[in-house]
Order: sequence, then structure tokens, then C-alpha cells
Amino acid sequence: MRVLKLTTQLLATLLNQEELTARALELAKTVQDTGAEVELQKSLKDQMKAKLSELGAKTTRLSQVVSSGHEYRSTEVEVRMADNGQVQEVRLDTGEIIVTRPPYNYERQPPLEPVEPEAFEFADPRP
Repeated sequence: MRVLKLTTQLLATLLNQEELTARALELAKTVQDTGAEVELQKSLKDQMKAKLSELGAKTTRLSQVVSSGHEYRSTEVEVRMADNGQVQEVRLDTGEIIVTRPPYNYERQPPLEPVEPEAFEFADPRP
């Protein structure tokens, strides 16, 4: 018999015990790595989803501000008694009267002026 050529083919080959043990350890490590990767990707997806939600909320808020032309801000307001007995609430940034109303009961009687403790002179009880 004459050899025509020498080739290499992928054929099923039985593993010895040492090779079988090595593949089993590799399989166990791959299963662990897969679980860790699934958890990592889940965590990253949750973070990305939260970021998209945050950006969506910001988009909605800014859309409302742009379409209405105003936004709410903390603004100093002076509450004062007008000469006609009505209470006025006045924006200090623009001077606009935002509310005119009857006074509440506690506003009808002006508070007593607080007296500063330094105004009193106490006699020293020591001889």
C-alpha cells in the first residue's frame, strides 16, 4: 500500500482521566464566570435604565419650563399691612403685589417690640 498524502482531521478522541478532570474544572470556572457576567450586565443595564429615566424626567421638566416661559424659584416675599387694612404679599425681586387679602387674626395686632437684654441695667448684688 502506498501513502498518497498525510492529512489532519477533527475526530472524536476519548479523554484520559487527567484530561477529563481538567475539562471539568474548566467547565466549573466557565459557569462561575457566566454567572458573574450576567450579574454585571444586569447591574449595568439597571444603571443605564436609571440614567435614561433621569434624563427623561429632566427633559419633561425643561420642556414644561420652555413651553410655559417660567419656572418656580424660591423668592423673597414681604408681607405688609397696607393703609386700607389689607395685607399685601409683595415679591422683593420685582416689587409685584402677588396677593392682597384681609389680615389673619394674628396680623391684626402688631407684636410688641422685643426689648434687647443689654438695655437693662441690673444692680450687682455683691457688696
